[in-house]
Amino acid sequence: MAHTPLFQTFVRLLQEARRANLKAEGKRPPLPPTFLSRRRFMRSLTLASGAAVTAALPRVHAAWGQSAAPKIAIIGGGIAGLNAAYHLKRAGFKATVYEARARLGGRIHSVTGALAPGLVSDLGGSLINTDHADILALVKTFKLQLFNRRFHAQHLPFPSTAYFFDQSIRSEAQIAEALRPLARQIGKDAALLDRNYDQYAPQFDLLSVAQYLTQHADKIPKPFIRELIENTIRTEYGVEPENSSALQLLFLLPTVKGQAVDVLSYSDEVYSVQGGSGKIIEGLVHTLPGQIQTRMRLTQLHTTSEGFKLVFANGKIVRADYVVLAMPFTLLRQVKLAVDLPSGLRQFIEQGNLGFNDKLFAGFSRKIWLQKQGFSQDIWTDLGFAEAWDDSQRQTQRPDGALNFYLGGDQVQALDSDPLATVGHAFVKQLNRAIPGAKAAATGKFLRTQWSKDSFSQGAYATFAPGQLTAFSPFFYVESKNPSERQDVHVGNLVFAGEQVSDAYYGFMNGGAQTGRLAARVIVRLIRSSKR
Repeated sequence: MAHTPLFQTFVRLLQEARRANLKAEGKRPPLPPTFLSRRRFMRSLTLASGAAVTAALPRVHAAWGQSAAPKIAIIGGGIAGLNAAYHLKRAGFKATVYEARARLGGRIHSVTGALAPGLVSDLGGSLINTDHADILALVKTFKLQLFNRRFHAQHLPFPSTAYFFDQSIRSEAQIAEALRPLARQIGKDAALLDRNYDQYAPQFDLLSVAQYLTQHADKIPKPFIRELIENTIRTEYGVEPENSSALQLLFLLPTVKGQAVDVLSYSDEVYSVQGGSGKIIEGLVHTLPGQIQTRMRLTQLHTTSEGFKLVFANGKIVRADYVVLAMPFTLLRQVKLAVDLPSGLRQFIEQGNLGFNDKLFAGFSRKIWLQKQGFSQDIWTDLGFAEAWDDSQRQTQRPDGALNFYLGGDQVQALDSDPLATVGHAFVKQLNRAIPGAKAAATGKFLRTQWSKDSFSQGAYATFAPGQLTAFSPFFYVESKNPSERQDVHVGNLVFAGEQVSDAYYGFMNGGAQTGRLAARVIVRLIRSSKR
């Protein structure tokens, strides 16, 4: 999924290039054909393989009987676990959330004052799409205020996005023109997916992005175009192009939906939360008094004749009738799982990874990028960092601000050993080549995340290597109005949650919130069916 405010701009440029192709060829935009969505694709693979995860283990009938309250344990105090507890409480069931960290929120974490007094920085999840229904529902419930990034940018007399490649600022028209040959190829691939998704999508999944681009090198006339595309993979998924399934590129482009022209980007990232995304976590925590325990790292999970036994690092043992595992698989594979799981799910747990992405924030005494040759939201570059965006955009009344230099893949590891100030000053110096005055306006205050080194996450958000999207398709939540297409992720009374198991929103805060809600729904259904 797109996680940065720049990927949608890349998609829009690709759309413009495709429109130019059609105009040059004298063709009218076709009506959208019938096509299998990504969700239906995931479900069709599951049905074909017969690997329905929900039927893999007989459901344990809890010992609490018909009258006593069931014991529900949720492992993970990020947005997935907290939202699961919240929705269970709304349904009349009390769950206990066990979080390994001393704080709550997981990979959603906002801080204030690190770069300047009162300046808010989202260290983790930050951007919200217009179709992120679960996150938007929580924002509404907790009466939080949203900032409309797009509306704000459109009403400023500056370019929304800047592009600096080969020592000069380039216009969107120049980039769109250079994208035209690749756009034509992606249009052809979209037609294949529309014709037979089940046949062609696995073929694209076996390709890496690097292989896909190499196959079509003749359609990339400018070297900086390939660099631009590869940087989108590094920033969106936290891996190098050779380690990303080509479907991760195609899913985010309009071609994969079969709409050759005038299709919206999969991710628009219009909103951010005033005061930081952490306000959502605060709202959830406030609804769960007495239901959360921190500094509780799970080390073992056992199936027993009466349910589950959970062993924590501090020696505490908890018995539960139902368990929600709302933690990244990078951590879950450190837990001794003495439970009978489908082999494919075991493989997913062992191989599912989070990408390497980090943010490096730099403070500025004034928003120097707000100028005619600058930008109001973001910039793409070949200056050693792929992109940077205005992290202080929502604080419109402040003259000072902050830029977020976003790192992905090998960029993160290459800079891991360098001092923060050294990297920060180097990035500001490079930015000064594109935005004169940046160096003079920099305050020398820097802040950097290190999610890949965080022992409680070991990465940023889910990413899939070639072949994994099809291999792990039975283990994604799928929401659909068609009951035959729906898919939950549970093995008996053991339920999974977290953005890595969301088919539509992996990599987003909404993926965590959505799967938390769906996990709660599964448990409610299991409880009610056990009483019949």
